[in-house]
Amino acid sequence: MDLLLASYALPHLPDNFISPSEKGSLISLGFAGMAVGSLFLAPLADRVGRKNVIVASLFVSTASLALTALAPNIEWMLGTRLLTGLAVGTVTPLLFVLADELASEERRSLSVGLVALGYPLGSALGGLVGLFIIKSFDGAWQALFVCGAVISLLVWVLAATSMPESPTFLVSRNNPAAQKKLARIADRLRLADVDPTAARPAAAEEVEHGAKPGLLSPAYRTRTWLLWIGYSAGSTAFYFVNSWTPQLITTASGSAETGTVVGTILSMGGLAGAALFSIVMIRFSPTKTGWIAGISAVTIQVIFALTLPHGPAIVAAAFLGMTLQILQSSYVTTCTRLYPTAIRARAEGLMMGFSRIGTILVPLAVGYVLTRVTANALYLVAAAVMVVSATLIFVLWKLTKQHFMPSAPQSGPLEARPDTSRSEGRSPV
Repeated sequence: MDLLLASYALPHLPDNFISPSEKGSLISLGFAGMAVGSLFLAPLADRVGRKNVIVASLFVSTASLALTALAPNIEWMLGTRLLTGLAVGTVTPLLFVLADELASEERRSLSVGLVALGYPLGSALGGLVGLFIIKSFDGAWQALFVCGAVISLLVWVLAATSMPESPTFLVSRNNPAAQKKLARIADRLRLADVDPTAARPAAAEEVEHGAKPGLLSPAYRTRTWLLWIGYSAGSTAFYFVNSWTPQLITTASGSAETGTVVGTILSMGGLAGAALFSIVMIRFSPTKTGWIAGISAVTIQVIFALTLPHGPAIVAAAFLGMTLQILQSSYVTTCTRLYPTAIRARAEGLMMGFSRIGTILVPLAVGYVLTRVTANALYLVAAAVMVVSATLIFVLWKLTKQHFMPSAPQSGPLEARPDTSRSEGRSPV
């Protein structure tokens, strides 16, 4: 929700405060911050712990939202949006990693899928609450960010006081301090099968440190590039649709309220998609689910583009949000399963960071061509980008099927949970 508040605020920013091209910069800087956070800060969690980095990032996000509400000019707002993106880009991949590492072997994909509910839930709440706040405060956009800061503050307090560190990470550290923390967490969560004094798992020792030898070594290279390029294409389309739909529908229909409503419907569709994804993960692999959702998203996007801003487009918006969310959730879930603990945060962070290239450039391009190209044409281009994402996750599904084969529930200590990446040397990737 933190980052998307700017999208809901765009139609309500006065013309003497921001120009059309600066609207593109406002969104792009948020994504630029996300890229830096994902690429350079999220990997720190492989060294200092998942919880420490998440809590610090949530604090920065809270402060930046409050500062955005105080922005006296566009330059100030651009700076705070960059800071917000930095925090969001850091925390997002780590939440998926932590969800994976706190879950049992047979519930890993389900756990990550449930965390994926957070983005569309925040988007939907942002739209619904934003619409109410804008009306209640006579169009005052600052109220959006004040509300966002309050919610973010509550989440920060909850995370700092209640969220456990990853037991899997603590096991991989294998030092007295980590063992003490692990013992406390095991007692708190009633994990009777955890042995804090057990030896460090071999999978963590066997992985070379450093992004290049770890993620781009022969055993990982093909899947890494498939994940990076496929997720980047999907993210470009996803963030274009979610970030620009309120503004584009406002322009096409002549009504800012209509733009906000369609944007909210899109977010509600994403929420339904995340919920559906969590259910589907009980039976199917994330890669298979992803390519089916990708093909569906392309079809629905074309229908949306050809019928907006009329009734069929509004209906299509819900299904578009749903299928795009499932496609993106499939990628992040797949990534957590294909790398071992020692480089898992780095893998997730770099995949998300790499994806920001497109999400940074697209808003700048859209802001530039907004008065030259129709919204319909822009959505058709986004559909073509979705084709790339759907195709690559299909290839990933064909190459990594063995990593998602059902396995018997584990009865040994938590650190003995089989790492799906242990068979890398035998993988065809």
